[in-house]
Amino acid sequence: MKYFLLALLFLALPVSAQDAPVPADHPSVQIEKDKKNTEARKTELEQKSKKLESELGDTQKTLVDVAKKITKNEEELIKLEKRILRNKIEQKSIETRLKKDRNSIGDLVLALERLERTPPEAVIARPGAPLETAQSAMLLQSILPDIYKRAESLKKDLKRLDTIIAELQEDQTEAKRASAELAEKQKTAASLVKERKNLYAKTRSDIKEQEVALREISARSDNLKDLVGKLETYENDRTQQVAGEAGRAAPARATPMPKAGSAQLPISGTILVGYKDTDAIGAESQGLTIQGRSGSLVVSPMGGVVRYAGYFKNYGEIIIVEHQKDYHSLIAGLARIDTVVGQSVAAGEPVGILAKTASDGGMPTLYYELRLSGEPVNPARKFAGL
Repeated sequence: MKYFLLALLFLALPVSAQDAPVPADHPSVQIEKDKKNTEARKTELEQKSKKLESELGDTQKTLVDVAKKITKNEEELIKLEKRILRNKIEQKSIETRLKKDRNSIGDLVLALERLERTPPEAVIARPGAPLETAQSAMLLQSILPDIYKRAESLKKDLKRLDTIIAELQEDQTEAKRASAELAEKQKTAASLVKERKNLYAKTRSDIKEQEVALREISARSDNLKDLVGKLETYENDRTQQVAGEAGRAAPARATPMPKAGSAQLPISGTILVGYKDTDAIGAESQGLTIQGRSGSLVVSPMGGVVRYAGYFKNYGEIIIVEHQKDYHSLIAGLARIDTVVGQSVAAGEPVGILAKTASDGGMPTLYYELRLSGEPVNPARKFAGL
């Protein structure tokens, strides 16, 4: 009886909260569910971000490879166009000389023919004729070697002219082929640039905000050195802000700095003005002025991060790329910019297009400066040391 009463007492006790089932609409259940959803979403976003970064990296590698082929193609065309121009100049010179020699020799041949047609009787009948005939014979004898020499020169000029015309035809055919090949590669590059831009935009949400901030910095900068300094301060502040929001120590840069890679000129072409040479306005040049083909592809001279892309004072449309060890590249003279601020670029990766023509209607030029801590340095000397 005693055990029966104890059993009844035990059954009458209330069930503890620990053992009771939790209702589906209980706040703790919803919190746990939200936590799991947030973690799943975070994992999904991280995977998506990694995929985008991978696609962006693959696109950039392809772009660099295509840019190398375009650069080689442009170099080939530059050589062909120079050779065609030289041959055309020589052709014109030979044709002018041939015309002059032909007229001169033609007059001489006519004089000889007239002398040959003169009858001997007429020579005897004329007073003083024998003496004049002897003098004419002596004169002809003295000038005949020169006639032969000029005739030989004429023959050589004609032969050279035939060679030049054949070379011109061959070079022009080759230039036409190279131009068509270049146009196809440029189309491929344009498509890849567009794809890269879209991929990069998906990985960054603050591009527009940065563009506005950089326009304000540009307007407040007195010169290029001042602009580079303000860009450095802006990037450092932004990095600290990003780190603060994430609640961790600030990294060296918001965008990892890629390796410089093999240094190269931004375009294929001829250096018209070297570092420290006198430029077109008589001042000492702080960079290189390079003449290129109309609409040439402009690439990053070394790997880095784009810190500025847009208009700046008398430089026009410019790009500033930050490299390792506090170096910056300034590229000016672009007709179109194909990169955005904050983008990581590899050495040789396309960043823009050269103008179609110069302001005076001639071949366009690109201006390139390399700066260390804001001060210009000789690009040729630095390329080997980066």
